Amino acid sequence: MTGVSAGAEVLGFSLLKCYAEYVVVPAGDVTGKPASMPWEVAGGLTAGAQTAEPALDALAVGEGDTLLVHAAAGAVGTVAVQVARMRGVTVIGTAREVNHPYLRDLGAIPVAYGEGLADRVRALAPGGVDAALDGAGGEALEVSLELVKDRDRILTLVEHDRAAELGVQITRGTRRADRLARYAALYAEGRLKFPVRRTYPLDRAADAHREIETRHGAGKIVLTVS
Repeated sequence: MTGVSAGAEVLGFSLLKCYAEYVVVPAGDVTGKPASMPWEVAGGLTAGAQTAEPALDALAVGEGDTLLVHAAAGAVGTVAVQVARMRGVTVIGTAREVNHPYLRDLGAIPVAYGEGLADRVRALAPGGVDAALDGAGGEALEVSLELVKDRDRILTLVEHDRAAELGVQITRGTRRADRLARYAALYAEGRLKFPVRRTYPLDRAADAHREIETRHGAGKIVLTVS
């Protein structure tokens, strides 16, 4: 973004060191914040959008594919479901039953975690599952390996230490301001939903992490600075 003036409202990204009251980033790593976008959404959008899109690109999902998304109600899953649906993909999303209405609203076919997951997915996708995005690890990754024939079309966001051994992908690529701008525009146009589950003040960051570690709930958890 060029010509940024003092006081301009922007959203952007940095690889690390963002748990702070002030963060300095290059002007090329920010984009204008739509006036209709709440600051909580602006703070959380980049992580969800700029993880989900590269993952879907790596999996080469497109029109007619069936994609299994684990932890589909989380921030990355929320974006992945919607973007995949925009590409003409059938999406099956794993989540607790309390989050199934949320997934249906995003356009996914929900399925519950737990014993028998692979069989439940097979029943929903009699033609097979073409690709899987694993945002949960553990059983979710094992089920993905069972259901997807081509391991290069399985990507894990969490089990990086096992990826090479199993022959599956991990997230790669860099974050870009032009990508973030596209998603900010989609949000402003009402074409992308990005719910914020809960906000925590910066001095309660540890509590935010404790909630994240429960791996339950829909939407993004965001830290705020007053």
